[in-house]
Amino acid sequence: MKVVFWGREFLRLKEIIAGAFSGHDYFIADPEADGDSLGTAEMLVVRPMKVGDEFLSGAPALRLVQQWGAGAEGIDLGACSRRGIFACNVPSLGTGNAEGVAEIAFLHMLLLAKRFFRAQEKLLEGKVYTPPGITLWKKKGCVLGLGNVGRSITSRMKAFGMTVAGVNRTPPGDGGAAWGVDAFYPLEEMAEAVRGARFVVCALALTPETERIVGDSLFSAMDRDAFFINVARGPVVDRSALERALDGGGIAGAGLDVLWEEPHRTDDPLLANPRVVVTPHIGGVNDASLEGVLRFILENADRLAAGEPPLSCLNGKEMERKPT
Repeated sequence: MKVVFWGREFLRLKEIIAGAFSGHDYFIADPEADGDSLGTAEMLVVRPMKVGDEFLSGAPALRLVQQWGAGAEGIDLGACSRRGIFACNVPSLGTGNAEGVAEIAFLHMLLLAKRFFRAQEKLLEGKVYTPPGITLWKKKGCVLGLGNVGRSITSRMKAFGMTVAGVNRTPPGDGGAAWGVDAFYPLEEMAEAVRGARFVVCALALTPETERIVGDSLFSAMDRDAFFINVARGPVVDRSALERALDGGGIAGAGLDVLWEEPHRTDDPLLANPRVVVTPHIGGVNDASLEGVLRFILENADRLAAGEPPLSCLNGKEMERKPT
């Protein structure tokens, strides 16, 4: 089966892809130079990108669009279903993705809480015992979005001795205990959930309903000494609202593993803001997720070649209804 990895970024993984996919006819395509490879692809592996009717029209043999990772908001599921193409992602939990993103959330929380960059300045000045930081212990944390990533974060917050509030569109059946939260709030009560929280972590999936859902009303509800961390997607947050909250002292600072434009502009003023910590979308980029994601994608390639339905299919119901 012809498996095409679409994007120059996959060239960095050339050796491990070669080892894993030796049983398939695979190709790593540079879209600018290898556009013809799309026409023969039966399985297409993509990073976050727009996959719609126009793109799919150039892939007549395609049977599966496989997202590398969990976030597949760029894939037009309707367009795939109309063409009889499966659209799949990789479950984040148990593959190293959700676990790694949760760790990046804590990296940002700790860097902000311990005033790490200010501490580096003091170190170079020859000073000790300064600047004073804060503990995560006994603080309230609030997690927006209780999917696999969100619940990975809440469980780690509890391990740090924090009180945890959780926000989600669908409620848990047990009041939230199994999701690692002490208090649960529906999405429409997000502003109430963040009150008193020292750390607010966004792990919401990007959908038309959640785009720019984190805005002025939420930042106004946050305490002035609170930190906002986003490990979801940039467009979930209203950038202008975040900048107003930072510049006006409405919140103490922000930690961002995602930006609104990726790749980002190197002159983005947020990169130089002393109250903001930014990492280049590396939450799910780690040794465990690399192995876990590749293993899952290989299994889907094997299943497709054997005539079996792929796993973690996002348009499975539509494909089942499609006449054979």
